[in-house]
Amino acid sequence: MKKQSSSLTPDVLNAIVERYDTDRLVVSTAYADGGTEPLRGRLEGGLINQMEGGDAMAARYAIWANTVRDNIIAGMNALKAGEPSEGYRHLIRAANSLSAFSDAQAYLDPLNMGARS
Repeated sequence: MKKQSSSLTPDVLNAIVERYDTDRLVVSTAYADGGTEPLRGRLEGGLINQMEGGDAMAARYAIWANTVRDNIIAGMNALKAGEPSEGYRHLIRAANSLSAFSDAQAYLDPLNMGARS
């Protein structure tokens, strides 16, 4: 794996983490909004790019993360609007997508720290 030049310094990383370390919703503008569809396709794109050592892995995962985030926001909004079935549908999809990511990473982890399903 080649090392990329990065402008992510410890100070920038600290500022990013501090920005999101809050109980209020803060939405990233680093990549286009993910929308609520398609979680599976966006996750697969990131995983395939990671498996192949592709250069787009970080961007693909960031867009997938925005899609997970947007499903969570849609779920929160539906719950607030009194639509629990719709709200839980979005939240469950987001949680399941995160679980799929973790399961796949257990196979790609060079330290073999994860339990494979």
